Amino acid sequence: MNKVIHTPSLILASQSFSRAQILEKAGISFQAKPSQVNEGEIKCQARERGWSIQETALVLARAKARAVTQFYPQDYIIGADQMMQCEGRWFDKAVSLHEATEQLQFMQAKTHILPSACVIFHGGQEIWSTVVTPELVVRPLSSDFIETYVRCLGDEILRSVGCYQVEGLGAQLFEEIKGDIFTIMGLPLLPLMAELRRLGILML
Repeated sequence: MNKVIHTPSLILASQSFSRAQILEKAGISFQAKPSQVNEGEIKCQARERGWSIQETALVLARAKARAVTQFYPQDYIIGADQMMQCEGRWFDKAVSLHEATEQLQFMQAKTHILPSACVIFHGGQEIWSTVVTPELVVRPLSSDFIETYVRCLGDEILRSVGCYQVEGLGAQLFEEIKGDIFTIMGLPLLPLMAELRRLGILML
């Protein structure tokens, strides 16, 4: 629960439905103001400079918050980003059902990591950041299962990196998960709420 009255406002620099839903269900009042960040350009720069996937996720989260804070310097801006790596390969959201099928075939019977970065900007400056890295083990998947799974989800499968929402049908992909569900859904909520309490935005 937020305080009854608090100023300035809390802004989520994202158009992610999942992140917005996490905050809403946790009872946190905020506004969503999507940033216009070229994520592909930042990822290319990351590869050229040899950044780790965790560093890259953090840079992307910072870029999103920085882009929004210039318009709302007195507010607290949350920037977040999530990336996926399996056997050294970085994955983006699949752009077609065929690509989703190929990704699932590659991921099956392997462990992947899902670094989720979160930052807070205030007054144009970063005041807090974290990166949490869950590990997820995908069970061996039959071709029939993958085909049925992709058909059942349809275009919804293209919404998330890794081709799953672990809180739904995607749970059937896994044999082991190390990490909390909020972080896997794209927002390290527990450390974020701890910082919002420290800042006086959430009640102690």
